[in-house]
Amino acid sequence: MKRCSTCGRLTKEYAEFPCPECSEKTVRCHHCREIRNPYKCKCGNFEGP
Repeated sequence: MKRCSTCGRLTKEYAEFPCPECSEKTVRCHHCREIRNPYKCKCGNFEGP
């Protein structure tokens, strides 16, 4: 299980990808991806829906 970077929930259904600026991993749960919940990388240089 991973913790969603956006909502903080523990989930088994997620997408994980690196930030193109700093390579920090972002984890997005199925729910946040579905509702297009906005997120921002910890470095602050990359954000998305």
